[in-house]
Amino acid sequence: MKCLNRLEPIENIFVNVEYDLVRVYFEENGFWVRQDQTYSETGKKGSVFPFFEILRVSNSSEDVDGSFRLFTGDLTRFNSAIVSLFGWQDTGFSADMLSSDARLMQFYRKNVESLKTAWETVKPSILLKEKKFILILPALPKSENKTLELFNSLRTNEVQGVLTMSSVLENLLRKSSGKVETRGNSTFHLLKLLRVYGLATEPQLDIFDQ
Repeated sequence: MKCLNRLEPIENIFVNVEYDLVRVYFEENGFWVRQDQTYSETGKKGSVFPFFEILRVSNSSEDVDGSFRLFTGDLTRFNSAIVSLFGWQDTGFSADMLSSDARLMQFYRKNVESLKTAWETVKPSILLKEKKFILILPALPKSENKTLELFNSLRTNEVQGVLTMSSVLENLLRKSSGKVETRGNSTFHLLKLLRVYGLATEPQLDIFDQ
């Protein structure tokens, strides 16, 4: 573990929280996780795409013929996969896109093309063994037609399934409510603190409280 010098510039100790969330999410759901490479689109404002390899030991065969939209319960369909992420910190995604399908689709059209270039760059260096490609998105369009348009675009670019960051966070918040050891991961520990102090609740459980 790196020891921090008190004179070290703060930019040198920057941590990408989303990478940490993705790693913990898959680890907590039974996978070994290894970050393979990170690809940066050329240009001053280029996007960055991390690639994670996930693997679990299972005697069951993979079943990848289900829904393209994935939830945590669907992870049992996969024994291994390559996962990438459209992160808030790395791609220029902003909160105002959550309320505008037009801006959201414009964002995805730009970044899907960049992701395709990244995938073609990274793919030859990974021992894929026919591993599936899963993409984590910051949000989905509110319009069903726009969502289907997005999914069709991703399918043509070799993506086999889509998770959302909200699904990742909801699952980790649920897990953080129990007696989970969090000392080894500061991000997971923060989620547990938010639960303990009542600053974050699970939307699914709120239904039963009403």
